[in-house]
Amino acid sequence: MAEFDAVVVGELNVDLILQDVSSFPEMGTEKIAKDMALTMGSASAILASNLAHLGAKVGFIGKLGQDPFGEIILDTLKDHGVDCGGIQRDETARTGVTVSMTFPSNYAMVTYMGAMESFSLHDIDFSYLSKGRHLHLSSFYLQPGLRPGCAELFRQAKEAHLTTSFDPGWDPQEEWKADIQEVLKLVDVFLPNEQEALNISSSRTVREALDQMDRTCQVVIIKQGEQGAIGRINGETIKIRAFEVESVDTTGAGDSFNAGFLFEWLRDSEIRQCLKAGNACGALATTKMGGSTASPSKKELDEFLASKTDEIFVH
Repeated sequence: MAEFDAVVVGELNVDLILQDVSSFPEMGTEKIAKDMALTMGSASAILASNLAHLGAKVGFIGKLGQDPFGEIILDTLKDHGVDCGGIQRDETARTGVTVSMTFPSNYAMVTYMGAMESFSLHDIDFSYLSKGRHLHLSSFYLQPGLRPGCAELFRQAKEAHLTTSFDPGWDPQEEWKADIQEVLKLVDVFLPNEQEALNISSSRTVREALDQMDRTCQVVIIKQGEQGAIGRINGETIKIRAFEVESVDTTGAGDSFNAGFLFEWLRDSEIRQCLKAGNACGALATTKMGGSTASPSKKELDEFLASKTDEIFVH
């Protein structure tokens, strides 16, 4: 029997969140933020933390610097129940930092890569990975050291009989090269946002993107922010509206969606239940600053869903 429901492989950094910035920064000017927070960031860590908080058994593989920012990340992951046995500490590297400027419905980010830049396939303990029954990877484009080995990582996971999921994240170079296609051939659940899906598939519409990616992945879920999400599963297209909440900070909302969706998917729940859980976790994540601060427990998720009686599936 597997020790972990899921093993997450990916980048690790802290987030410095500046909330309610008066306007986007301009050269030669200074802007004022109304609030700030220093918290655990990175798509991979937020997903792992939120998935564990829901009750899943989660392990993590990644790399940190030997510094105070690394301690923040380790402490947060452990507090949420994530096993950190696959995380290395590199004395020659510094832990990455993302500065995030948030607005009620949008954000802008600048990232210092740090240790995540050198993290590679050679750093992965495959005996640790084999303790899981599922592999998740986030932020393909933010991990230049790991990127060339991603297809091999997924291939070995498949050979070890793990299921797989993948959130590519944004390409800072905006090149959207074709090497990602080799990874997608080995992905069971693909979880891009709308613009990522359009860019990766070179499509003009979301339906075109679904048509193309459906040929490769078993489950394709495209996150659409305030518009909810749309999925293609076994040829069926399902559209779900977003839950209405009072949004404070959108940092990590997509990663929280992933956590809710995968939590139910790993329990073999019906796909609409997976989408509802993902949608709820994504919505709740926006109600506080930081991607894991508002992460619900399973009980809190169930209570939130029970309070929402309106039909959210679009027919």
